[in-house]
Amino acid sequence: MPSYTDIIARKGEITAKALGFDYARYEQGGLAFDYEGMMNNTGYTLDDIRRIQLETGVGATPLLELRNITRLARKLAGGGKGARIFIKDEAANPSGSFKARRAAISVYHAQQHGFAGVVAATSGNYGAAVASQAAMRGLKAIIVQEVYDSKNQGQPEILEKGRACEAYGAEVLQLTVGPELFAVFLQVLESTGYFNASLYTPYGIAGIETLGLEVVEGVRQQTGRDPDAVVITHAGGGNVTGTARGMKKAGALATLVIGASLTSRVSIWPATMTLTASLSPPVIPALRCLLPRGPIGPMCRAMPLGRCAT
Repeated sequence: MPSYTDIIARKGEITAKALGFDYARYEQGGLAFDYEGMMNNTGYTLDDIRRIQLETGVGATPLLELRNITRLARKLAGGGKGARIFIKDEAANPSGSFKARRAAISVYHAQQHGFAGVVAATSGNYGAAVASQAAMRGLKAIIVQEVYDSKNQGQPEILEKGRACEAYGAEVLQLTVGPELFAVFLQVLESTGYFNASLYTPYGIAGIETLGLEVVEGVRQQTGRDPDAVVITHAGGGNVTGTARGMKKAGALATLVIGASLTSRVSIWPATMTLTASLSPPVIPALRCLLPRGPIGPMCRAMPLGRCAT
């Protein structure tokens, strides 16, 4: 078995073989990277992505207006202010999260290019998405999961996500949280010859673009105009990037895109809108929802009259 140093030294070679392209092709000096060039070479149009996702029941999720919260916003807001608030219910996707959009394109691409299986490194939600998509496409799936802390204690919610991956038919390798996870991921890719279905490949990012497209289309259908602002959960950045790209392709160029990390504070200071809110985890578990902790008034009083999709 290769050492950690040896396997990491060959990461570029291994990932290039497992993806079918080399990231080094898009590097421009020590700091610059041709991100748009990489994304434009995926080979899939937005219409292609929507069609591929619908084949396995991904996408076309409900856009629901939170009428009670809208009424509260308008009650507390000043004259002419108070947004209509909509939510995109991504729990309606197979495996129960928006990450099915990302997994759908990676697994489809692997199938079309003759790979026998896919490998993903994840704490759980994305792994379940990859496992379910692989099962529907007839491919094997191996999930390399970060589970255990330095005391070898597994986080209960992460362990439960591992069971979900197994329920979809995946083999799950559970490790401690640390750099060894990436090394094992590379070893599995090399030893199996499976496709690299990582969360952050261009195929995974492209899969999120339909979310932005659907939000814009849904708000236009229900209100007759583009959303004023779209609040998107933010961790690694793929959700924000992909959703924003989809909104841009839908022509919603004036819509504010707000990336919001859980338990963080968000401050937006554009010319016509100010939104400051302390955010807490979802209070509606079935929905991908961000709501302010405490009184909603300060946020609503600063929000011009309009439509906000979250």
